[in-house]
Amino acid sequence: MCVLNDQKTALTGAPFPLRRRALTLIELVVVMTLLVLLAFIATPSFVNTTRTAQVRTAMQQVVAVLRYARAKAVALGRPVLVAFDRERGTFRVLLPTEVVEQQATGNPSLLSELGEGVAWTDEDWWRLSGERLETLDPERFVNDPSPMGRERSLPEGVTIASLRDPDTGDELNLIAFYPDGTTSGALLILEGPNLAIELFVSPLTGTLEWREEESQTRLR
Repeated sequence: MCVLNDQKTALTGAPFPLRRRALTLIELVVVMTLLVLLAFIATPSFVNTTRTAQVRTAMQQVVAVLRYARAKAVALGRPVLVAFDRERGTFRVLLPTEVVEQQATGNPSLLSELGEGVAWTDEDWWRLSGERLETLDPERFVNDPSPMGRERSLPEGVTIASLRDPDTGDELNLIAFYPDGTTSGALLILEGPNLAIELFVSPLTGTLEWREEESQTRLR
């Protein structure tokens, strides 16, 4: 009887836990293939998004530095330069040598020469602004020691595709900002693999305007 009961129990399977069906080798291969395909499809989209963000971030840095240089020129009453190195992909702010020397020795600002509360004439502005970009001597300028003026590098894959005079089309490597708020003007293009951003620096007002376009469309 005991043997019979054991056989019945074995046939019904009541005392034994139910076994779960395991994945076969073919099913595992199918799952792994689907995961690889999903990764293959998602990777280019992620890379493109990252590269686009890098170009936009780089332009934000350039805009911030240019605005700083304009404000610095107005505050100091002296021309301020922003220098671009296309080969190295860097840009930095340059101040007149005498300004940096005065700041280092604690001497008063050049603006104090005219005194406070004095109404400045156009002649005063032009006298303090000195020469325009065409005759400015870069050798008389040195690196801005402040954090905003330090040399900055563009992200990898982002290049200065063009930096030109908006009127003549001549290539530039400097943008000058003057104490009266005007600039030498420039048309700057930052470019990545799939996005280009064009920045216009207005000579008369010093305002900055930019627009985006696909790199492939601009190169046609």
